[in-house]
Amino acid sequence: MNILTELKIMDETVVAMDRISELPTFIIHHLMSYLSAKEVARTSVLSKKWNQLYVSFPILDFDQNYFFPGASRLDYGSFCVRKQNYSFSETVKKFMDFVDASLVRFCKLKFCIQKFRLFLTFLDVKGSAPIVDRWIRLAVENGVRELDFENITDENTVYTLPQAIFSANSVTNLRLVWCRLEQPFDSIMLCSLKKLTLERVCLDEQMVQKLASECPLLEDLCFSNCWGLKHLCVSKASKLKIMEIRSFSEEIEIVEISVPSLQQLTLLFYGARRPRVVEVARSPHLKKLDLVSVYFADNEFNHLISKFPSLEDLFVTRCCLPGKIKISSNQLKNLLFRSCKYLKSALCVKVFSTLIGTSN
Repeated sequence: MNILTELKIMDETVVAMDRISELPTFIIHHLMSYLSAKEVARTSVLSKKWNQLYVSFPILDFDQNYFFPGASRLDYGSFCVRKQNYSFSETVKKFMDFVDASLVRFCKLKFCIQKFRLFLTFLDVKGSAPIVDRWIRLAVENGVRELDFENITDENTVYTLPQAIFSANSVTNLRLVWCRLEQPFDSIMLCSLKKLTLERVCLDEQMVQKLASECPLLEDLCFSNCWGLKHLCVSKASKLKIMEIRSFSEEIEIVEISVPSLQQLTLLFYGARRPRVVEVARSPHLKKLDLVSVYFADNEFNHLISKFPSLEDLFVTRCCLPGKIKISSNQLKNLLFRSCKYLKSALCVKVFSTLIGTSN
């Protein structure tokens, strides 16, 4: 490719970008939402107009991995290795300075934040916590709709989220990873929340009940490897449609779910000791049930399935079941038993459309 060809391509690119610049700001921001955070940042150097568009872009995506060129995504293991490195510490500090300056600059525009995503490591939880608390408060005060927070710390020092998180009344989607949720001083004001994902979050039984009962629009709830729970009880969630519980620990002893509105339920337990009690109340609208490593004694499995008259998809993996299973349903479409201990035969009756498989 000669120099003239390269210049022609560059000229065509500039013309195309100029045409896009003529579009209304909200349309350009919508187009930018399909770009990665790095690509969005690159648009700021195109012109003054594009720099203004970048500054006012309502999706704030701050990922510490972007500050480590060529490095793989940080996890707990690599964090423990790198934290003693001076250049690593300096890079973390630069990242935090960048987040602080960018967030404050955006908030001065008095625009609502569409999405605030933050992934970082804490080298010093006590020293960094006040700064991160302020970022979360600013996001909440500026009407954030989606909030995605993930951090990596030492296993003995967990960051506790500020009380401001419970007053985020504009948030519809909330994802929290590797942090602690403590009891709010007042009522929870997450009145717009529809989807809540908690991964490696420390919380107690009272906090779970409070979240379920005081988020009136909650439709999708996921617990993944959370700790601090022995008795996981979810009830009074009148709009809840999708629920997922994943656990590698052996802490959870009892699981109780009483949500008549449920349509999908997933229970996955990977620890050597599974919950000794799994009780799910009748859910007339439940269509999909996925069970992994759940223990059932005697007739408990048949009794459980009988509570879901609309069940269409049933997947059972590595569960402890009695030798024979009989399921009566006129709605069931997909049924799979896989690697289930002691199970010798499964009989389904009144199944009009079936795709049945067994694998032991």
